[in-house]
Amino acid sequence: MTHLVTAERALDVRSLSASAGTAEALSRFDSLSSGERFVLVSGGTAAEVLRRLQAERPGLFEWSPLASGPPVWRIEIARREASSGGLRGVNDALSWDHDRLDALEDAAFRARAAGDLQSAYDLYAEFAVGLQRHIGFEEELLFPAFEAGTGMPPTVGPTSVMRAEHREIRQLLDEIAACIGDAAAPVERLRAHFHAVLGDHNLKEEHVLYPGTDDLLGSEEADRLVRQIQRYGS
Repeated sequence: MTHLVTAERALDVRSLSASAGTAEALSRFDSLSSGERFVLVSGGTAAEVLRRLQAERPGLFEWSPLASGPPVWRIEIARREASSGGLRGVNDALSWDHDRLDALEDAAFRARAAGDLQSAYDLYAEFAVGLQRHIGFEEELLFPAFEAGTGMPPTVGPTSVMRAEHREIRQLLDEIAACIGDAAAPVERLRAHFHAVLGDHNLKEEHVLYPGTDDLLGSEEADRLVRQIQRYGS
């Protein structure tokens, strides 16, 4: 799937009651066509919106936090090209998030190349939030599920390698985030190193770890894990 970074269609429900804000968010979601998205701006109702989407519109949506509160949460909610009630696999859900994050990172550097340093900084901040969250739910939810299924301890095997790569990815992410808004900073060298590490890492996940986890868990358990991942940090 091609991911496009476009001007966000924001729905700010902070002035509404929790029930009214949730209803408004669900109504906005129901008005979307496949592939469309909006950004929910919430003061605390996001978790209830996610609960209702999971219960009443399973398999139909993607849930991507852009900024986590308190006091303000910004969540991108996209409508999937899928039938209601469809089970989600780990490979499908997390590979989709890889593509989403890649598109944000690319948009940040295109803005930098065009001289729009503020947009570059803002887009990269959203990318950093998303990647840090992605690493967090992998290490706290996905890796333990894989280790339990294979009997491998976290100190050996693919998850041990991936944890080490995560540490390097986080360091490079922080270094780039600190200087992407500075036109004079030699950020392209850091970016090239970052791409070399992250690109190889993502390929291993998409070709080994994610499908392996789906096979170990089976479709219903994999779907439950995806729901846990969606709730991560909420």
